[in-house]
Amino acid sequence: MKKKKNEHEIDLKSWFFKFKTKWYLFAISATLALAAAYVYVKTSPRIYAFQSTLLLGDQQTGSKKAQELLEVLDVQSRGIKVEDEVSLLQSAEMVKQALRNLDFTVSYYKVTDHWLNNISELVVEEQYETAPYEVDLDTTSNQLVDVPIYVRPIDEQTYEIRMEAENVPLYDFGTHATVESLPVVKMTKRLKYGEAYKDKYMSFTLNRNKEEDLARGREYYFVINSLNSQVKQQQAALEVAPWDREARVLVFKSQGTIPDKQVAFLNTLMAEYVANDLKEKNQNGLKTLEFIDGQLATLSDSLRQSKQQLSAFRSNNRIANINVQSNISYEKLSQLEAEKAKLTTDRSYYANILDQVQNGNGIAQSVSPTVSGIQSPLLNNLFLQLAELNQQKAGYQENATQDNPIFRKLDGQIASTRSAIEANIQNLIQSSDISIKNLDRRIAEIEATLASLPENERKLMDLQSESQFIDKKYDFLLEKRSEAAIALATNATDKKIVDHASMVGNGPVNKKPKMIYLLALMIGLAIPAGFIVLMNSADTTVQGKEDLGNITNIPFLGVVAHGTRKDKLAVLNNQRSAIAESFRSIRINLQYLMADNSFKVIGVTSSISGEGKTFCSVNLSSEMALSGKRVVLIESDMRKPTFSKYFPVSETSGLSSYLTQGQPLDEIIQKSPVENLDIIPCGFIPENALHLLESPKMQELVNELKERYDFVVIDTPPIGFVSEYFVLMRHMDVNLYVVKHKYTDRNLLTQINELHASRKVKNLYMIINDVNYNKTYEYGYKRKAHYYYA
Repeated sequence: MKKKKNEHEIDLKSWFFKFKTKWYLFAISATLALAAAYVYVKTSPRIYAFQSTLLLGDQQTGSKKAQELLEVLDVQSRGIKVEDEVSLLQSAEMVKQALRNLDFTVSYYKVTDHWLNNISELVVEEQYETAPYEVDLDTTSNQLVDVPIYVRPIDEQTYEIRMEAENVPLYDFGTHATVESLPVVKMTKRLKYGEAYKDKYMSFTLNRNKEEDLARGREYYFVINSLNSQVKQQQAALEVAPWDREARVLVFKSQGTIPDKQVAFLNTLMAEYVANDLKEKNQNGLKTLEFIDGQLATLSDSLRQSKQQLSAFRSNNRIANINVQSNISYEKLSQLEAEKAKLTTDRSYYANILDQVQNGNGIAQSVSPTVSGIQSPLLNNLFLQLAELNQQKAGYQENATQDNPIFRKLDGQIASTRSAIEANIQNLIQSSDISIKNLDRRIAEIEATLASLPENERKLMDLQSESQFIDKKYDFLLEKRSEAAIALATNATDKKIVDHASMVGNGPVNKKPKMIYLLALMIGLAIPAGFIVLMNSADTTVQGKEDLGNITNIPFLGVVAHGTRKDKLAVLNNQRSAIAESFRSIRINLQYLMADNSFKVIGVTSSISGEGKTFCSVNLSSEMALSGKRVVLIESDMRKPTFSKYFPVSETSGLSSYLTQGQPLDEIIQKSPVENLDIIPCGFIPENALHLLESPKMQELVNELKERYDFVVIDTPPIGFVSEYFVLMRHMDVNLYVVKHKYTDRNLLTQINELHASRKVKNLYMIINDVNYNKTYEYGYKRKAHYYYA
């Protein structure tokens, strides 16, 4: 099978011709596309682009004084990440803070006076600070949000309000939350300007703006926006990014339909961010002061203790002059040892008393501390209280049970008093232990002093050094506290608005009518072009001579022009027609190709029915007869005879009667309206046409006709349906295979290609039938020859 020389080569002229033949598709598509572009330009809101810049400053938060102080105190500082700041600026909470400072709760719209609005509300204009009326919203009441509420002026004092929607949120502006969702809301009411409207779903007052024109009969509407819907809208339009990879300058980009509204939002967002930064830094300054105050409180205690220790060291060691210390050391040593002995005896007594109290031996109820040798007024009072409580309890035991409230109260008081006595005695024991330890230390110190008097002098110097260090550190923190307080009072943010918001360019970014119309035109032309290309790719029928040459190696003989159903015998009825000229060309080409061969029998077939096989055989035979040749045309398709559409033939006498009944040849040959052309029709339809055609009588018929006529033309059945053609091939000198332009499928040529490749068919030629020159690029040049035809 022949292939294209270059399968990727595109024949632009051929495609232009195909597009030209479908010019009406391009016209319709382009018109619709331009109409859609017009509607888009008129109905879509104008969207403008805005930009502003903000400097993050250095990577430190808080005041510089506070940062320096934290560095001195060895506290790790906290830096800024640009990505974190970008996320913060785009966060819902940051956008909410900005929106709370702006009056975007109610959006106003006007349905303009445009012819498109006669179809639907397509051309709508948002009004910001130019609306002819103002809605005073009662935010303490619930409101229906995010749905249009229509306003139609009636006269100078009256207007009509109308709303009809489904799944409407009922919103609480106090908590900024949806209370419920109403499945259907339908409302119509007339009110006067300035008259409050209130029901369980809405509460507002509509005031007329006298500075703006409120056209009567014109339709307006407003939308009460929930905070969440505003946040989503602004977040979707907001983009924050660093100027470049290493910069700390942030670029804010946003889009919106109202320039003043979007500029106000961007400026407010940046202002809120800067204000929050200053607030955070002030909080850091306050935390710094709290930290210093805590350190000062700790150092104050340490300083007081160090001074007390120094004073106590001097006092305890009675160091006024280290040289005279040795003179009194021995006297002190004997006194201290006597004191230690007394304290040891007292402590043993305290421990004994405590053991008796804790073990419940009764001494706590009867022993008085004074009598027992304990000189403590507090402990003495506690023993007296315990004794009195025990007496009261003993008095109640005779008449009251254990469940008596008074009895339980006395038990509680007794237990509390015993606990106080135990704690007091433990304190005395701990005090004795401390005193004993103190005496031990003092005795050891005196002994050490006696052993080495210079050691006291060294300890005294250590205590003095420690006291001086704490004193200097305390003074340092006092100084830094004063600096931090001054820095807090003069604190300022290091974030700065570089460029306030402004509009980018001089017009909307989404509406460029010339570009939109051009794009629409290109789309309008591309759609039919793509459709034609797609249909051409999906079309598997034979498109012309070149296409036929790509799918078969069978020689090409000629084309037959397109005609009407009236052109059955075109070569006879209109010899100057394009069809008649086509058959003349085929006859001449056939005679030229077979000039060196003596051919008599010509077979005409096709793939399937409807390709014009019989039409070609009839007109080719007529053309050969008109050229002066004696021609006989045999209708061998005895399954579906069609000669009756071309000639007045007998249906009882024909090829079938000759082959089955032995009817004489002269009786089956019939004259035609064409001079020199005789025909042998099918006759009656036999039961088995194949057996008749392969009988010896068929060979006899062909041989006898070859003697009588110059040419024998056999109209055979199509090879795609029946097998009669393969029986008749042996009788034919020339085989003509008819394919119909844009009708015959390429795949149907597989069988004839195989026959030709195996050389089972001799002298095989292809004819393309029904070619419309006006719709075929390959033969488009023949359109100019129409004046040669009648």
